[in-house]
Amino acid sequence: MVEIPSFDMPFSARLSPHVDKVRQHSKLWARDMGMLDGTVWTEAYYDQSDFGSFTPLAHPTLGLDALVQISDMHVWAWYVADLFYDGYFRTRDLPGAKAFVARMRSIMDSPAQPTWTVAERGLADLLTRAPLDQRDRESLDEYFDAMLWEVHANALGRVPDPVDFVEMRRRTVAADMSARLAAGPLMDRLPPELLANSTMQALVDAFADITSLKADVVGYQRFGPDTGLVTNAVHVVRTFFDCELQQAMNMVADLVNARMKQFATSAADDLPYLADQYGLDSAQRIALKAYVEALKAWLAGELMWTQRTGRYEPDPTPATASFLRPTGLGTAAVLVR
Repeated sequence: MVEIPSFDMPFSARLSPHVDKVRQHSKLWARDMGMLDGTVWTEAYYDQSDFGSFTPLAHPTLGLDALVQISDMHVWAWYVADLFYDGYFRTRDLPGAKAFVARMRSIMDSPAQPTWTVAERGLADLLTRAPLDQRDRESLDEYFDAMLWEVHANALGRVPDPVDFVEMRRRTVAADMSARLAAGPLMDRLPPELLANSTMQALVDAFADITSLKADVVGYQRFGPDTGLVTNAVHVVRTFFDCELQQAMNMVADLVNARMKQFATSAADDLPYLADQYGLDSAQRIALKAYVEALKAWLAGELMWTQRTGRYEPDPTPATASFLRPTGLGTAAVLVR
C-alpha cells in the first residue's frame, strides 16, 4: 500500500467569505457552457472535485467580481486538462491534439467567431468578458505547447529526462499565469526589470514546482502510468533511479518540500535586498510585499484544496459542507472577514 507523503506548508490558508457565491456561479457557468454533459465531466464528478472552492481558497482577499472571473478561468483550464487526458493522452492522438490547439489559438485571436465545442465556447466566453493581454497570451501559448509535448511523449511511450520534465511540467499547469492571477494588478506597479530579475524568476519557478510536482504525487493513481500516462513526476523519478514506487513518491515529495523551503527563504531574505537594489519607493515596496503575500496565500490555499478535493479519487464523492466551512478549535481564523 503506497502512502501519500506529507507536504510542508509554512503559510496559513484562508477562505474568502464569497465562497458560496463563487461556487454557485462557477457550477452554473460550467453547466451553461456544456461542461457537465457527461462527455468529459458529469455533475457528480464536478461536485466531487469542488472546483468552485479553489479560487476562494487561493485568492482569499479578492472581491467577488474578480473571484468569479478567475474561478471560471480555472474551471475551464481543468476541463481542458481532463479533455486532453481522456481524448489525447490516453489515446496518444497527437494529430487530434494539434487540431484542438489550433482551434484554441484561433479563438484567442478572434473570440467572436462561431464556436463548435465546449472548450471553444468556454474560452470565447472568458475572453469576451476579459480579453487577454500579451503576457497572458504568451502563457496560454506555452501551456498548449507543453500539452502537445506531453501528448507526443506519451504517444512515443518515452519517459522524459527529469530535468526536461520539470521544465515542461511548470508550463502544463500554467504556473506562470497562476502567479500573475495571484498577483493581479500588483505586478503593474513593479519595474519590469525587477520582475525579470533571476531571483524573482527563481521564486516563480519554485512556486511552479511546488504546484506541479505535488499534483503528480497526489494524482499518481489517477494520472499515472497505470492509466496510460508516462509524464508523471513520480514515474519519471522511479524510472530514472530504478527504485520502488514509495521511494520515488517520497523523493518527489522531498523535492516539493525543498522548493517550499527555498521559496520561503527567498521571500524573507532576498526581496528586501532586491527592493534596495532597484531603488523601490515606499509604494513599490508595499506592492512587492503584497505580491509575495499573494503567492503565499495561493500556495496555502491550493494545498488545502488539493488535500480535500475528490478530484483524484476514482469514484465521485460529493464534497461536504465541512470543506467549505472548516470546523474545530482554531479554524475560525481560516475565514477572511
